[in-house]
Amino acid sequence: MLVRFSKRLMQLITRLFPALSYLDPASEAAFRCHLVNSARQGTARLALVCIILMLVFSLTDILLGDDWLSLSNSARYLAALSVALYLGLSRHLSGENWLQGWLAVSALAILLLAVTFYASARYYGRLGEGGPLVVAFAIAAIPIFHLQQKLLLWALLLSSVAFIKYCTATDTGWSLFYLFITITLCLSWQRQYDKLLRSQYKAVRLEQQKAETDQLTGLLNRRSFEQRLAEKLAGLKPGEQLSLGLLDIDYFKRYNDHYGHLDGDLVLVNVARLLSATPDWLVVRFGGEEFILIEQHALHQPTRLLQLPAQLAKLALPHHSSPFGVVTASIGVVTLGGQATLLTSGELMQQADKLLYQAKQQGRNRACSQQL
Repeated sequence: MLVRFSKRLMQLITRLFPALSYLDPASEAAFRCHLVNSARQGTARLALVCIILMLVFSLTDILLGDDWLSLSNSARYLAALSVALYLGLSRHLSGENWLQGWLAVSALAILLLAVTFYASARYYGRLGEGGPLVVAFAIAAIPIFHLQQKLLLWALLLSSVAFIKYCTATDTGWSLFYLFITITLCLSWQRQYDKLLRSQYKAVRLEQQKAETDQLTGLLNRRSFEQRLAEKLAGLKPGEQLSLGLLDIDYFKRYNDHYGHLDGDLVLVNVARLLSATPDWLVVRFGGEEFILIEQHALHQPTRLLQLPAQLAKLALPHHSSPFGVVTASIGVVTLGGQATLLTSGELMQQADKLLYQAKQQGRNRACSQQL
């Protein structure tokens, strides 16, 4: 009974937080990376606004008779300085380190502002509601934190005001009550906002996947080929080489004429499964019965793309209009190392196409290759 209750409680808690339940772990990690990259400028602008606000509040207190280096103003200066310093240092950070740094700086700023609340309450005789509410709304406005992270910051702010109320001789008035109501409303809003962001990201990714994927085979399509090839060439390390193969199914028009286009589509699907069985290959349906394959491998290691004609023949897909009796393919493979990466994708494709034509001229069901 206790185990069942604990499991249901964990499921309920998970559903409350979109960052834990709305996307699968891999998609959530990709979303967080996307959010961090897209929200950098917005976070920097918000940090500058917070710094200006803290300095404006200090200037207001000074005009009302407070000392330049009073406890409340000194705490504001330190909070503004910590935000400004990290704003400059964070330019050299990326991803999760950048995000965790902002979370730590935000927590430090809240603690320093709690000192400001205490000192201001002692100076003016009571703590006004405005200061804690402004901080609560500032936390809500931070674009890079999800609900769990903001909940930690709001809890820190609420506990700081509660400490001032119950552990010091300070009149906080209705500050704690209004702060609790504000945080409760912000929690509800943040949960909906987290779901909306992830829903939008999911829709964009789905549309992008549709635009880059061949509907029949599920492989990448021609549209996405240029960018993926450029990424592969840019990521080529010393001691590695890249092989690009252009594969064409032999006598495919005869197959469609003899068996029909529906069976021809099944052949394309079976060939796509064979090509995508090797996870480290980049496989693209280039159009019709043509496929592009890209493999990164060691400098002195022969490319496995040359084995594809034999592997396809082993599937023994019947093709009575072919002299081979089964579905076969020809492939032209061009291999290049780091010194050849200045070649354009068009030049590589042109060379692979020549090798493919050579394989067909030599009788098909074979591979022709060239090392650049």
